[in-house]
Amino acid sequence: MKKIFEFVNNNAIVASLITLFLSTIIQIIFRRSDRKYSEKQENKKNRRKEFQNKAEFIIDNNMYDDGTIPHIHLFMTDFNTKVINNNVEFYYSKDVLDKKKYSHLNFYLKNIGNVDINQLDICATTQRNTMLCEVDDIKFITENKLINYNYLFDRKIMKGSAVMIDIAYPPNSKICNAFSCELALIFKDSYGNLYEQPFFLQQENLYEPRSITYKEYNIYIKPDTAIECFKNPWKWWVLGTLLGTQNYKFH
Repeated sequence: MKKIFEFVNNNAIVASLITLFLSTIIQIIFRRSDRKYSEKQENKKNRRKEFQNKAEFIIDNNMYDDGTIPHIHLFMTDFNTKVINNNVEFYYSKDVLDKKKYSHLNFYLKNIGNVDINQLDICATTQRNTMLCEVDDIKFITENKLINYNYLFDRKIMKGSAVMIDIAYPPNSKICNAFSCELALIFKDSYGNLYEQPFFLQQENLYEPRSITYKEYNIYIKPDTAIECFKNPWKWWVLGTLLGTQNYKFH
């Protein structure tokens, strides 16, 4: 080692090359560090901008309905299932077709965000025991032993505008949960971003929206994943893990 140092000290060209090599390595390290820092700051800036510009619903049941607010008529109920020859059949109470016995929950949802909403999906989150559909679809779904978990409202909801949802349900139907949200509002803003807002019916409360992926969105709107879980009950746990840390879903 001593001979190496003596050789370097006595050879100016070698010393210069080593110095150049080391300084280049240091510059590369610092440039990468600066680039990562810049990217991190840019990501924070973009997330902040996205957060500031996102849409968001609040419940405002004191607002004046002048007749221009769209009304959405939904139906929710619990059910039982049977797996027959690898097919899942869904069974509902006889009261589901007796509209005179329905109880109702009404909510005015107002977009208080800084961006318009291009479409809104209202989704049942407890797919293991609760269905959701448009009122006009009840007869077809129940008589054919089918399942549905969402309703799509495909009209634009402008900033400051509202929609009213009327949720009908049969007597003695278990649609509320003690520890989890019953619905999720999934909406796409005018920038094409997807968000989810947990909706607690019993508490009449909306959590803040969070960005979601199309994979999560498809689990909400398509019954395929839930049907596989009815066939293989252990998959309900897997379904929960697919949606990250959202413990309020799919109980």
